[in-house]
Amino acid sequence: MADHFLGALKEIERRAQNNILVFSDVLSERLDVIAQSMISKPLSDNDYLKLAELYYKKFSKEKNKQGMLFCLLRMQQIVFLKEHTDKQTDDIKLEFSEEIDAITKAFLSRKRNYYQNSLRNIFQRFILLDTLAYVLLLMLFVLLFHIPFKVAFILLVLAWIVVLVYAKQKGVPYFYDSRIQTLSQEVDSTFLQVDQGIFTKVE
Repeated sequence: MADHFLGALKEIERRAQNNILVFSDVLSERLDVIAQSMISKPLSDNDYLKLAELYYKKFSKEKNKQGMLFCLLRMQQIVFLKEHTDKQTDDIKLEFSEEIDAITKAFLSRKRNYYQNSLRNIFQRFILLDTLAYVLLLMLFVLLFHIPFKVAFILLVLAWIVVLVYAKQKGVPYFYDSRIQTLSQEVDSTFLQVDQGIFTKVE
């Protein structure tokens, strides 16, 4: 699929660079116009990545840290999906190309991987809570219900594994989506409409 909007977005990028990376009101308005034209249109990954990168810079000028984090999470999520084709589903309305725009690639290389860190932190919380529940239930089964230790141990280990598998598949995406929804409250409505047209369901 062709990057239909990439050329227009890169023109804004060039003009912003000529303005020492400062987003003027004129460039912000132009960015919103292009984003408006992208709503409900078929997009490539490069189209969306460049749009998010430019909004990141716009939010940076406005000192909108929540909006900046939203853009980074979405960009890093797309790059992850691009590198892990088995994770791509029809729920993500995006055409993936072979290469990432060089400037976008350089931009992302300077940033921490907030996407992977977020998923890891959420899963670690599930492990902690699941382990605490396991210990408490083991004590109850053995001391209160007088179930043999070996039986209780095996049953609860199986339950512990099942809960973590479920958490990995369902719980982590759910809480990641919740975080995205919270951050989206600080994102321009036009950009958010483009985003919602792509991420009909968080992977």
